[in-house]
Amino acid sequence: MKIALIGLPKSGKTTIFNALTKSEIAVDKYLPPADEENIGIVTVYDERITRLCEIYEPKKVVNAIIEFHDFPGIFGKQDEHPDLRLMTNIKNCEAFALILRGFPDAELDSLHGKMDPVRNLESFMDEMIINDMVLVEKRLEGIELSYKRGVKTAAIQIEEKTLRMILGHLQENKAINSLELAPEERQAIRGLQFYSTKPVLVLLNVNENDINTPNEALEKIRSMGYLAEAIAGSFEAELSLLDEDEAKLFMADIGIENSITDRVSMLSYNLMGLISFFTAGPKELHVWTLRKGSNAVTAAGKIHSDLARGFIRAECFNFTDIDTHGTEKALREKGLFRLEGKDYIVQDGDILNIRFNI
Repeated sequence: MKIALIGLPKSGKTTIFNALTKSEIAVDKYLPPADEENIGIVTVYDERITRLCEIYEPKKVVNAIIEFHDFPGIFGKQDEHPDLRLMTNIKNCEAFALILRGFPDAELDSLHGKMDPVRNLESFMDEMIINDMVLVEKRLEGIELSYKRGVKTAAIQIEEKTLRMILGHLQENKAINSLELAPEERQAIRGLQFYSTKPVLVLLNVNENDINTPNEALEKIRSMGYLAEAIAGSFEAELSLLDEDEAKLFMADIGIENSITDRVSMLSYNLMGLISFFTAGPKELHVWTLRKGSNAVTAAGKIHSDLARGFIRAECFNFTDIDTHGTEKALREKGLFRLEGKDYIVQDGDILNIRFNI
């Protein structure tokens, strides 16, 4: 999973990136804006892994990961043309974590505008919608050119109809992800990457003393339908450089139970509607990420395309069962070891072994 950290200049994106990835990239309000993205990979913590390692004693453990991309503050530069390469890289991410400044700073107010998280969020979404409108209009121009050349297939006509519907939606200042599209309409535009289809996690960057204080802007953002959380970026960046026990002491002082990495990972899973399932044995314990509501064949395809192509059955049980009873043998004896077909909806914590034949 790739998540783009984006927002206005000096909102604290790189500070939060440092906290998430334990990096030490220079941050200062007087530094010039960066012109390259920072990339960091974090391991998704799952307490179930410890218990599964006790049971299976695997030689290798493969955890789920999230790849965070910290992009320069290219939004809000109304008088400049954005870097097209960076804009393309942003679109290649699966979700956005929008960093909004929620801490007072008179100098930043004078340089980048007064702190106003709600207004900044609205401006960001406006810009995403405008970028999508440009993309739709360019594609419609290409379709018109195809028509003039005599190319008017059923697929192109469905695409045109879908794009005109999307354009009307965008012109009402509505994001594409709020538009209900039929399966054939989604298929028609699958090759286009829109900004406003991406799920958005809002992280309000506040001072450490305000982390547990009721925040009017945060509540307003949540009331607008966004998944949002307050993050004390500078404080958490300092914590990330401490050893685990020392960090926990400081976290307890201000009422934080989990690290920023664990909290943002959990929020990202909720944002994307993801669950985890496992494949387990003495050779390897592997954590796999899957969209909630996916079936066993889709899960098999996550492991290897051949498993989906030749799928026969999935041997299946849940973590809660093996955690309770301790061995697969005990699960079989108690009838908790199941064989599931293609339409089985995989549940969070399922442990699967795919039977297949090619």
